[in-house]
Amino acid sequence: MTIALWYCPQQGSAAYEILELLIESLQSIFPSSPRFEPHITITNNLVCKDSDDVNKILTSCVAAVQSIKPVLGSAGSDEPLVSFKDCSVGKKFFNKVVLDCRENRYLISIAQIMRELYVEIDDTSRSQRAATWARDEFRPHLSLLYSETYPISQAFLRIIQQRVEDALDVQLHSVPTTSGDRQLVWQLSSTPSCSWSLPGTFKVVKCEGPVGEWQVLGRTDV
Repeated sequence: MTIALWYCPQQGSAAYEILELLIESLQSIFPSSPRFEPHITITNNLVCKDSDDVNKILTSCVAAVQSIKPVLGSAGSDEPLVSFKDCSVGKKFFNKVVLDCRENRYLISIAQIMRELYVEIDDTSRSQRAATWARDEFRPHLSLLYSETYPISQAFLRIIQQRVEDALDVQLHSVPTTSGDRQLVWQLSSTPSCSWSLPGTFKVVKCEGPVGEWQVLGRTDV
């Protein structure tokens, strides 16, 4: 069983509505693919055994956000916590079509804190292991499509490109990919309006079995 921590745009917000409609639009091209709500995964493999643990995790999320709120609200911080630079088509089910996030040190800091507190269990090395993970492995992204289809045909790639461009009001430009896990990468011409900072929603999610059976164990708005 995998327990994950998601950060989502607040339900009903413009970002949530845009991304939800885009996910549904792409899912309609691949009818066997599951539906899911827009989110980025902050970390997975949380040590979470009961509802008390869920509440502790969410309380820590609130505390982490409170610590950076003054900086996020300052004049020198115009970059949203979650913004997007690329759209990529991958080989793997969970990375079939994703929006890759721009690097944001505050988002990385939140992920590192949560990893240290609730994933790494060795007290002697948890801090260093979480820092190494945040630096080398944390690659935040927002999935738009889960699918086993590979490779995706040129005709479907053109449809995907058009739907992403229309939904996000951006142009996508193909760029070389150096990753063996990706079929194609498009660079976004500008930062789309579906980027978000605060408000947002943290969710602790039990990711077990088919995607449609995943269960939200708890949530908190920030």
